[in-house]
Amino acid sequence: MVVAVLLLLVGISAKLLAQDQKSPSHEERAKAVSFVRLINTAENWYNRGVNTKTGAIEAHGRYASWDELNNSGALQTVQDQFRSQASGARVSLRSSVQWAAVKDLQVSAGPEVMPGYRLDLLVSVDGQSYSLALHDTRDGDGLFSLFSDQSGIIYSGSALQ
Repeated sequence: MVVAVLLLLVGISAKLLAQDQKSPSHEERAKAVSFVRLINTAENWYNRGVNTKTGAIEAHGRYASWDELNNSGALQTVQDQFRSQASGARVSLRSSVQWAAVKDLQVSAGPEVMPGYRLDLLVSVDGQSYSLALHDTRDGDGLFSLFSDQSGIIYSGSALQ
């Protein structure tokens, strides 16, 4: 009986330890949220156009696929804008905290757009809406994901246990 209880406790502890190792840390989750914010901002600027101190993005009147967004320079322009704001003397505390990680994100063309994460970005046929999902892929089980669309609202989700 005692051996059975010990084996049960060891099994539960091992499962909890494995789950903790698979789950992204708070810092990794914050980077993932910042990445989704970066995409939402770049999509908005790509659609509507914008002139900033660090560059201009032509208005396209539609949202972009990942390849279009990545190749257009919109992501880099957003990052450059936040770098220049971060170096300025008059940056609000909320803005600096909210965008701190955006300026230093390393973004790749894909399929792994940032280390440990896969992006699914779908644009409607008419280009007037998009939805995105950013999935944690380190263990291939999608334990953590973020979702957003043209509204800019970011949702988080995890697998049911």
